[in-house]
Amino acid sequence: MKDALWEVQLLRKEVAALRGEVDQMRKAIITPPKAPTPDAKGADAHRLATETADALDRLLQNEMLVWQAIDALRAELRTESRARETVAADVE
Repeated sequence: MKDALWEVQLLRKEVAALRGEVDQMRKAIITPPKAPTPDAKGADAHRLATETADALDRLLQNEMLVWQAIDALRAELRTESRARETVAADVE
């Protein structure tokens, strides 16, 4: 009987120690790792790169419109010049 009581007390101590270890492991698992802080310089660089790309895109679109207008004006001038030549030839 004494041996059985001694075994039960020993098992209680071991169970208590195991519970302590389990609690420590749970705390380690539950505690989430700290998220990295965002890099302000990286965010600024990304913002500036995006703004630069947008501005360059608008610039190229405007250049395209300018060249289209120039081509249209040239075509119109050619048409007017040919019309004048035709009228002058008809008058003669």
